[in-house]
Amino acid sequence: MLLHSVVSLLGLASVVFGQGGACGSQAKGALCPDKQCCGQYGYCGTTAEYCLTSKRCQSQCINDGPPPPPAGPKAPSIDTSKLFKPPAGTFDNLKLVGYFSNWAQYRGLDPSTPACHNDSVFLPENINPYLYTHINYAFVFMAENFTIIPHEYDDEDLSLRMNRWIKKLNPSCTTSYSVGGCGWLRASQYTGGIDYTPFFSRMASTAANRKVFINSAIAWARKLEFDGIDIDWEFVGNPERGGSSADRANFNSLVQELRAAAKTEAASSGKKELILTMAAPAGPDDIARIDPKTIAGSIDWFNLMTYDFYGNWDAVVENQAPIVDQRLSNWSFTSAINIYLGLGVPSRQLVAGLPLYGRVWTLTDLTQTTPGSPGAAGIAGRCTAQKGYLSYFEIQEILNSQNGRGVNFVPGNGYYLTFDDQWVGYDDEFSFVAKMDIIFKKNLGGAMLWAVDQDTKDFNLTKTLLTTFRACPSDGDWPATLAGQGAEIDCPTAPGFTQTRNCGNDGKWGVASNMDCIVNGASQAQFLVAKDVCIQGQ
Repeated sequence: MLLHSVVSLLGLASVVFGQGGACGSQAKGALCPDKQCCGQYGYCGTTAEYCLTSKRCQSQCINDGPPPPPAGPKAPSIDTSKLFKPPAGTFDNLKLVGYFSNWAQYRGLDPSTPACHNDSVFLPENINPYLYTHINYAFVFMAENFTIIPHEYDDEDLSLRMNRWIKKLNPSCTTSYSVGGCGWLRASQYTGGIDYTPFFSRMASTAANRKVFINSAIAWARKLEFDGIDIDWEFVGNPERGGSSADRANFNSLVQELRAAAKTEAASSGKKELILTMAAPAGPDDIARIDPKTIAGSIDWFNLMTYDFYGNWDAVVENQAPIVDQRLSNWSFTSAINIYLGLGVPSRQLVAGLPLYGRVWTLTDLTQTTPGSPGAAGIAGRCTAQKGYLSYFEIQEILNSQNGRGVNFVPGNGYYLTFDDQWVGYDDEFSFVAKMDIIFKKNLGGAMLWAVDQDTKDFNLTKTLLTTFRACPSDGDWPATLAGQGAEIDCPTAPGFTQTRNCGNDGKWGVASNMDCIVNGASQAQFLVAKDVCIQGQ
């Protein structure tokens, strides 16, 4: 009995007082002697590095607040004097919203993608803040208790870095964080074994649950210096993705209560009221599960996800974001916009989505390459590493490697590229011009990009898109034309001859130059008259 007691006391001593200066989790929870502090690395000491809770002191600490969130990768060095700035007035009438995907920080670090190098990493400081009116940080998640939680380990650090970087360079560019996303998945290796699919539906189902979420959402925005909140509940009312028939009404309640709480918080804090937006579906079935007109009364705008109409889940190849309907009705960029307008949503609250990526198929028959040909899941990008998916910068790399061969543009549909046995449908300059023409004509609020980190490093396609913000809209037979460029069409009175018209730098049409039409049209008329006289004189 005595021996047992002595052993127990010795064991207790080894737990209470670390031997050799070791303590904390690194020494089975041992405390430091003489009331010393146990520092974050498991050693005893008395300085601030050991004792402050903000320095991750483990025991016998001085509480000076919580430690900072885990730090993300080191910020890149950016020469801000070389950042492209669009001309003044570019954003006078239209928004350009860009989503930043927080997993772009891992490019080049995954051993399964050896072709992706560290120079492909994209961090908040790689964003050019002058190119957008608004940036959404994607994504954060929601816990089972309906509070906001990080999606990546360093979300808090990257969020603060993004907001401070953008506000420092371009204070007029506002920011939001987006909660949810298409990664709201069933239990898998990507979710830590948690089934996230029913969380939104459960949260929205009661006023008490909604209040918890709303308070947490507002607190997260203020803590990390965001200007707004973007709700990306992509599967409202979809029973296959954790939804229920009650979601439609409950979602209305959620956005109404969130708006009311945002107003109250702004009044009490003296801060500007938070921007509220929604990442909105584009397919008719998904749109039918929400109440867009009612939602419009509580949010600032809809970010329409007008892409992914087709993908390698389909057995035939097709541009993933067609301009107008192709094989299916109400299944395109234009149709989605028309559905929302038809439901009574004000046009200026619609921001139409444009993809900076393409969907990829493996062709079944290399002799059949036009849209609608048979195909199966395509390759993964060297960096994006998702089967059947290529970012715009990856598409451009392939184009450069084959000197631009294999590119086709189908009016009303978009671009497609063939290489080896692969087929990718994507957007580029001309399809963006056509879509911006629709945005202008329907008086929408602007355009949205998924995602800013998928453009080329110097944002080539985004900069081209910005020129369309000053484009001349289509006018009769005249096609939509970029500012500073000219258009050419056939003469209606003189076949074989053309007339030209310039689109000014201000995005306004000039007068058509149709002298060839007049002269040659008159010559043809004189010829026909002379011919008629000659025939009559025979």
